[in-house]
Amino acid sequence: MSKSSRFSRKHAVPVLLISAVVMAAVLILAFTHFSQTDRPEGGLPASADTGQDGATSDEDQVPVLKLVDPQASPATRSLFRYLQESRGKRILFGHQHATTEFIAVTGNPVQSDVHNATGDFPAIFGWDTLSIEGKEKPGISGNIEASRERLIEKMKEAHKLGGIIALSTHFPNFATGGNFYDTSVGAVEHILPGGSKNAEFNAMLDHVAYVANHLKDENGELIPILFRPFHEQNGSWFWWGARLTKTSDYIALYRYTVEYLRDRAGVRNFLYVFSPNGPFADDEKTYLATYPGDEYVDILGMDQYDNQDHPGTKGFLNGLARDLAMINRLADAKGKIAALAEFGYSPQGMKTRGNGDLAWFTKVLDAIKNDPDARRTAYMQTWANFSTNGNLFVPYKNAALLGDHELLPDFIAFYEDEYTAFAGDLSGVYDRKAEAAVKDPFLHIATPTAGTEVVDSAVIRARVLHAEPAEVTFAVRGLAEHQPMTLDADTGYYMAIWQPDKSRIGGNAIIEVKASLADGTVLEDAVEIPVGSGEPPVAELLHDFESSDEGWTINNDSGGIWNTAGAAGPEPSTDAASSGGSSLKADFQLGGGSFELARVGDVDLSGALALEARALVRLGESADAGNGVRAKLYVKTGDSWAWTDSGEKVLDEGGFVTLRFDLSNVGGLEAVRAIGLQILTDPDSKGTASIWLDEVTLYRPAAP
Repeated sequence: MSKSSRFSRKHAVPVLLISAVVMAAVLILAFTHFSQTDRPEGGLPASADTGQDGATSDEDQVPVLKLVDPQASPATRSLFRYLQESRGKRILFGHQHATTEFIAVTGNPVQSDVHNATGDFPAIFGWDTLSIEGKEKPGISGNIEASRERLIEKMKEAHKLGGIIALSTHFPNFATGGNFYDTSVGAVEHILPGGSKNAEFNAMLDHVAYVANHLKDENGELIPILFRPFHEQNGSWFWWGARLTKTSDYIALYRYTVEYLRDRAGVRNFLYVFSPNGPFADDEKTYLATYPGDEYVDILGMDQYDNQDHPGTKGFLNGLARDLAMINRLADAKGKIAALAEFGYSPQGMKTRGNGDLAWFTKVLDAIKNDPDARRTAYMQTWANFSTNGNLFVPYKNAALLGDHELLPDFIAFYEDEYTAFAGDLSGVYDRKAEAAVKDPFLHIATPTAGTEVVDSAVIRARVLHAEPAEVTFAVRGLAEHQPMTLDADTGYYMAIWQPDKSRIGGNAIIEVKASLADGTVLEDAVEIPVGSGEPPVAELLHDFESSDEGWTINNDSGGIWNTAGAAGPEPSTDAASSGGSSLKADFQLGGGSFELARVGDVDLSGALALEARALVRLGESADAGNGVRAKLYVKTGDSWAWTDSGEKVLDEGGFVTLRFDLSNVGGLEAVRAIGLQILTDPDSKGTASIWLDEVTLYRPAAP
């Protein structure tokens, strides 16, 4: 469809200049027949109420939604239904700081690079908690109260412009006082219940709740927010990321955040978004590694950026579509919504000129909509136009001294595509009828988290949700009778103190909690924790490959089911090393195969806390890694050689990457048959590559 036809379907925006409003009215009248009778397939009627066919009969059944918040506001329930019903029909486009950061300045009362480029605003307007802190616009530095009010006003403005509101979090490192990039010290254990910084974290959540609870429309109704806390947690660049945060701690943090906002602060207008960083190689286990559970998530999202040096490759596009397809299938199974919660040309955005792919936006869109599952992604949101130097994500139009960005024509084509939805395409977002399902009773242990070392004592905290139990008890499995726990009315936790016997130092204990309900139902949860002496874990270097391969081989080195990448070697190499002068090198072929570097032989790893290794990958000449070379540490245990692994991590050409495998919840460590590293290549990769493995290290508790 032509650009003029697409513009005819845009709703008039009240903040435009009078002349623009008049012109828009003329265009709407001119295309009335098209707008009402020839709306492209997939568009939702303004009065659409129920069902996937857009029927509006009063007799239609009101859907019952499985939401995180069973008391979610009517508009929040409607938004969930709207997004669910739009899947497979349109994909909503979102922009971070859509009206608070921009490159081109126009005469319009509301500045927006998206609006300046297309004549419409994005469907989703994103902000971050940094605005609440006064560290990003529209906040005011040093004045959090004024910053909250200014953010609320900009969100209300976006709502009036027809947009949906999104809020992400980049909280400061509460342990150090540094920013969200401060990874010098982990903070999660300090901000969870019982931690020294829990009160500070609660105060920050109170500010978030203030914004949510005061964000109301002209009728006094709460305006919904897509709330995305602690995203990209499987990366290493944030303090809540995988390098510093155990999986169990991250899950506890996400759950605590939801419970505090929902149950203590009374927030009723959040849809909660889970959003780890891709790629996931179409692997559900990798995607769900840090998943806090269906009880805590409304929207299954992912973040994914392309590469500025090699944008728009087949490997990236196909990998993105496969991952989104996988997430959509999960969303269907779980009753959730799927989203590309954050995406962009590259982590650094676009260059002002000299970009490698001038059709990138439409290529990404085509990759998504051409996959029958990926096309059911509800929305895709890109990052903010903070500057032209490393933070440019939407092409600008007629910017001072810059003119039009070279990707502007492609972005306009992206906008004009029938499958994208901007603010002017949205209607009936908040007037759909929907009910929230009654939640099933749920029990979980909040502290201690799995793998957390207990020395002198542990405070056991458990939450019982959506029920009032007759009794809650705990015990150390196999050692004692259950003891009662006491409800702390201020926090909602059932609590007890456990003091381990000193004879248990160096071993593990399983704490189990049971909640007995009035109808006879018994809820149970358990957590396995090591009992230690309080000393830091002892690092035991297993393999440094300084003089030999130390017994490491390639499984099926002649080419079997465990070596489909034509791997050869391994052998000691002085070409690269993370420590010392040598490492273990293997060469392999890209193209979708995989192989294992393994050390086969019985070993007792009882009581071990973690296995760690360092790995580096380098591509051969003219090679393309597609979505990246990935690796996972593994152990094989018992007579069946049962496989357990660390989950995948993308390797980096820039330097050695640390791979860590938390062994605290792995069974059968007394009979380990093999330890190894599995390397996986992308199906769309090509050429050859080499990997270097070094510093295979085991961590054990300190001796008593």
